Amino acid sequence: MDTKPALNKADRRKLGYIGAVPTSSDFSERDSDAWFTPSKYIHLVKKTMGGIDLDPFSCAQANELIGASRFFDEKSNAFSQQWFETPGSVFMNPPYSRQLINQSIALFLEEWKKGMITEAIVLVNNATETKWFQHLLSEASALCLVNKRIAFENRDGKHVSGNTRGQVFLYYGKRIARFKKTFKSIGVVVKEA
Repeated sequence: MDTKPALNKADRRKLGYIGAVPTSSDFSERDSDAWFTPSKYIHLVKKTMGGIDLDPFSCAQANELIGASRFFDEKSNAFSQQWFETPGSVFMNPPYSRQLINQSIALFLEEWKKGMITEAIVLVNNATETKWFQHLLSEASALCLVNKRIAFENRDGKHVSGNTRGQVFLYYGKRIARFKKTFKSIGVVVKEA
C-alpha cells in the first residue's frame, strides 16, 4: 500500500488576506474591502509626498491615521465625486474585491492621465498577472516591492495575519529619488527605465 503524506490545505475561514471574504462567525463584522494600512507605511507615504490631499477609498476612522485633507467613504462614494478642482496628491489603498478593484484602478488612472493628480502612491497586491496591475504599472514612475507581507489592520485596530500575497507601492510623480530613498527601507525600489 502506497501512502503519501496529506497535503496541507489552507482554510479560507482562517485567512485574513486582502480580498478574502471571511466566512467564519469570528470574522462576521470584517469587510473584505476594509483593510487599513499600518502607520509605519503611512509615515513613508507622507515622508515622500509631504502630505496627502485625497484618500479616495477610506473612512473617518482610517483618516485619523492617514490625515488626508479629504477622503471619500462608502457614503460619499469616490465613483460619483469630482476628485479635485485643482490637481493634488493621492494615497490609495483601493478596495480589493474583484469588481471594485478594476473600477477603482480605472478611475485613478483616468484622473492621473487628465493631470488632476500631481503625485500619488498606490498600495496594492503584487498581482502582476492581472490587467489592472499591468495598467497601474504602465503609468508608474517607480515601485517598491515590499520585502514581506503587510499585516493590514481591521476596524478594531488588530493586525490581520495570514496574508497570502505580497504587496507593492507604486509611485506616480517626479520625486522618484525621494521615493527611492524613503521606501528602500522596506523593499527593492525599481525606477522607470
